[in-house]
Amino acid sequence: MNGRWALRTVIGIVILCAWIPVAFAEEGASAQEERSALDKDLDKVWGKERDIKVIQKRVFEKDKRHEVGLLLGAIPNDSFFNFFPVGLRYAYFPLESVAVEFSGAYVASSQSQLQKDIKSFSTAIKTVKLGDRVEWYAGVNAHWIPIHAKVSILNKKLTSLDLGVTIGFGLIGSKVNEDNKWETRWSYDHAIPFNIQMNIGLSLHWFLTDYLAIRLDYRNYIFPAYPGSTSVTKSDGSVVRNYNSEWGDVRSLSEISIGLSYLSPAPK
Repeated sequence: MNGRWALRTVIGIVILCAWIPVAFAEEGASAQEERSALDKDLDKVWGKERDIKVIQKRVFEKDKRHEVGLLLGAIPNDSFFNFFPVGLRYAYFPLESVAVEFSGAYVASSQSQLQKDIKSFSTAIKTVKLGDRVEWYAGVNAHWIPIHAKVSILNKKLTSLDLGVTIGFGLIGSKVNEDNKWETRWSYDHAIPFNIQMNIGLSLHWFLTDYLAIRLDYRNYIFPAYPGSTSVTKSDGSVVRNYNSEWGDVRSLSEISIGLSYLSPAPK
């Protein structure tokens, strides 16, 4: 009798132990299905709100700061001259992504290989319009900097890059070749010794520290092309030079420059 009760007790315990995990598993599965359904309902309402992208601040901020820099460049797209600008830039950032810049440069030049080859053919150079030999430019520009990125250097230093668009206008001074002599180009009915120029380009700041940045710039300068002139000899032997219209054509010079900039301390 005691043996039967003992056997029944053991069997009951075994059945109970087997039933408890199954019951909990069924309950857990039912709860998981309820949570999944709830999550789906919540996603319909809050899914877009929960999909938030985190944008971190720049490593070095420019808001309310001044920038002063040196530029060294090259203008390689002129057929007859190689131009090498050397100049200064000053910029103020009223906003983090907006700057107003004043810039100017002296432009050194040398003859291109094409001009040297033409000169080797006796007087052929006299029949070729060399165009303007640019000597300087100055202007005011506006920067809009919508793109920035953080860069890790050997996993030891974190710096940042800023890429922006530049547009501006100003003045440009040059000389022109008349009767094999280089003379200052006078513009607008021979009234002023310079031209109006416009420029558009891209500007990249690579910050080394909070105060120093390397700048890479591309600028495309557009200004009225030199129209040339015609000489008329009067009966008394004097020569009168007649200038053509100065708005018949435009010139385009593409400048690539590198510079080092210093930024003033951030306002407190």
